[in-house]
Amino acid sequence: MNSLSTMLKKEILEIYRSKKFLILVIVFAFVAISSPILAKLIPSILKSMPSTSGIIINIPDATWKDSVDQLVKNLTQFGMIVILLMFSGVIAEEKNKKTMELVLTKPISRVSFVLSKFFASTFYIKLIFISSAIVFYLYTLNLFGSLNLINFIWLSVFLLIFLILILAVTIFFSTISKNQVTAAGMSLLVSIVFTTLIGLIRQIADYSPTYIVSYYKDLMTDGKIIDFLPSALTSIGLIVALILSSIIIFRRQEIER
Repeated sequence: MNSLSTMLKKEILEIYRSKKFLILVIVFAFVAISSPILAKLIPSILKSMPSTSGIIINIPDATWKDSVDQLVKNLTQFGMIVILLMFSGVIAEEKNKKTMELVLTKPISRVSFVLSKFFASTFYIKLIFISSAIVFYLYTLNLFGSLNLINFIWLSVFLLIFLILILAVTIFFSTISKNQVTAAGMSLLVSIVFTTLIGLIRQIADYSPTYIVSYYKDLMTDGKIIDFLPSALTSIGLIVALILSSIIIFRRQEIER
């Protein structure tokens, strides 16, 4: 436990001092601010465009629903990619640069090494995500005048679980890969294919990690949280399984000198 606490403090400090923290802040802040603004501006831009003769297109005014649409789309694209790129090297690059041996020669267990990477990364993703969600909510409220707070909180919780699952996938492939590029590529491929395939299989679609991405509109309008619990529990189970697998694999690996 002492080794985990020591490593966790070290990882939290290193992420804060590195470019990872700044990049995460910039990307998530951009998503939070730009989503409601784009939702507000796009209909106005489309209306100002010259229309084709004989064709009349009625473009409705933007609402808070359009703002949430932009948020979910941006988070599941930009948010996922930035997590993959920022954390795909947390273990792989230490192996590649051969700096891992210096850490593991101290009284630091391999379990603590992997867990500290995961917990420190999760800490910053949670912190930045929650701050961005607050900014998004206030901007949307200011631009559109309404947005159900309770439903939005639940949407944020489920989206955060999805992003932490992406982090767990990234750490797993960072553990089994020898460099950051390979880890990032495999993480991206598996994240897309795996989550998409589960969503396409009708019998288990409700348990898909991407269920929230597909049906978030129902959550925001009806607030039926129970429909999203199977997906959330599946994601949490996968997170635990991926981190445990990372620990087991890492404990069996030989560290090159």
